[in-house]
Amino acid sequence: MDVLHFNEIAETIKKMILEQAGLNLSQTRILLFFDETENDSLTMGELAKGLNISLSTLSRQLQQKKTKELLDVVRSETDSSKLVHLNEAGVLKASELKQLLSSIHDKIYALWNEEETKSFLTHMDSVLDELNKETIQ
Repeated sequence: MDVLHFNEIAETIKKMILEQAGLNLSQTRILLFFDETENDSLTMGELAKGLNISLSTLSRQLQQKKTKELLDVVRSETDSSKLVHLNEAGVLKASELKQLLSSIHDKIYALWNEEETKSFLTHMDSVLDELNKETIQ
């Protein structure tokens, strides 16, 4: 398989998310992260660490108009940090996003049975682990 197919698939998925949910990749990652952490309020530093991005990158992402509409950012009462969590619109958009991603998942794996899907995902995890080992060295 040509490895560029992976990029083509990724770009198609990003395009679907943008067209159907109106979200870019950074917004998608933020919504899914908060959904996975049960929308706990986090400092910007904690959120940046959880997303594996720099604080300055997170700050730029939080300045996007659409992102601002989905999050509440408030100054902590105990120190100078800012706390971030999804607002009501963000929680609703995260739910919509998860439904869209489920639909995309179903389309991707429609021709495979459950065992084939699990095997493929296991192999892809192994490949990713190996590639990550090489980039660390």
